[in-house]
Parts: sequence; structure tokens; C-alpha cells
Amino acid sequence: MGFVKRLLLNILANMGALYVVSELLGGTFLITGSYEGYFIAAIIFGILNSFVKPILKLISLPFVLITAGVFILVINGFLVWFAAYALEVLDFEGVRVIIEGGLGTYVSVAILMSIANMVIHWLLKK
Repeated sequence: MGFVKRLLLNILANMGALYVVSELLGGTFLITGSYEGYFIAAIIFGILNSFVKPILKLISLPFVLITAGVFILVINGFLVWFAAYALEVLDFEGVRVIIEGGLGTYVSVAILMSIANMVIHWLLKK
């Protein structure tokens, strides 16, 4: 599969995953800006998962090993927070990630996005 096709499929899959997560969590996790908002958020999540997450996993490897992998939830929660922050700083007109409910919401989004990303990677490998 070509790089561009794989990239577009990954973005579309992340858009779908973000939509499903926002529907499952109701008002505690919301992406504004219609499909453009989901598209931009999917790109941000994709970049963070591709470049930042491997670095954080390597740096925090002792914690990941000590906690038998549970620390990856902390990493994923941080990436959710960082994606929301990045969208706020980049200031796309009408696009926001609104997260209410504190730590529980971040962990819920992190778990659901992790499951979605595992399914996405599994489907893209086939």
C-alpha cells in the first residue's frame, strides 16, 4: 500500500475513532468544527502518535516495565491533553477539543483511542 493511501486511511480512521469516542463520552469530550474539526484533530493525534508517543515510551520504559504497561495509559492521557492544547495554540477557526470531567475523562479518551488505534493498525496491516 502506498504511503499517501496509508496516510489518508489512517487520518480517516482516526477521524472515525474520534467521532465514536465523542459520541460514547457525550458532553465530556467534544470536538467542534464539524468534519473539519475531526480532520484537523485526527491529523494532530496522528502526528503525536507517530512521533511523540514512541519517544515518550522509550523515555518512560522503566515505569512501563514496573507497572506492567499500565503507565502507557498515562502517556496516552498526556497525548490527549497535548493534542487539545496544540489545537488551542494553533487556533484553527471554530475547531476546539473540549474535555470536561478531569482525569477520568482523559483516561477514558486515552483507553478508547488506544483501542481504536490498535484496530486501525491491525486493519492497515492486512
